[in-house]
Amino acid sequence: MWLEDYIPSEWVSEDWWASVEQVKEVSEQYKKQAAKSAAWIKRTQKDEKKAKTYDMLLAWFLVHIIVDDRFRWILDDLIWLIHKWYPSNFILGIISLVYIDISNKIREIWNKEYIEFNYKTEIRKEFNNSTIDLEVKNRINLWIDDIVNSVSIEYSSVLTKRLIWFLESQEDIIIFISKVFMLFLNDININISLSKSQNISEFIISEVLIKLKKLKLDDI
Repeated sequence: MWLEDYIPSEWVSEDWWASVEQVKEVSEQYKKQAAKSAAWIKRTQKDEKKAKTYDMLLAWFLVHIIVDDRFRWILDDLIWLIHKWYPSNFILGIISLVYIDISNKIREIWNKEYIEFNYKTEIRKEFNNSTIDLEVKNRINLWIDDIVNSVSIEYSSVLTKRLIWFLESQEDIIIFISKVFMLFLNDININISLSKSQNISEFIISEVLIKLKKLKLDDI
């Protein structure tokens, strides 16, 4: 006990005890807030570690995409999504349709079979969902599966919450998915209207959102 700790009895009042109780209350609130902040930092670090693999993978493929004229039509939109901090795993899932190496690399991470796709129609035709060739239909279904898996396998709670907000409030992602889908079909000699491509994109986003909202996300 130090001299500074000595309080004359005549100084002690009800107001003083009330002040002591207030200090204790503030102290407890601070402890709770500090614990919450520490938990958040730990959660964020864990999420960052999960996201790092996909960030590096996207960076590696981006180098190849930038120098390939084939991707020029979607490049500006792709850079814009990266600039807006869309999660790398989600972006990779989307562009995997037009860059099969991405699809197979991701599927390797998930321990899934590689995709083989060499289809191309000799006569240019219009896209029709009811009469589409089975090989093309299967490739599209695997693509949708890859997008959903990209955001639900080894997912980050922080990034997933942000992605849900993006998908519920942003229109630019619909345009990007539409362009990727149109590029894929164009490569195999199939035409599709922008409006029909956007309808398919909206369907894909709705499927992704259904899956995302079923995930158990940490609430810190």
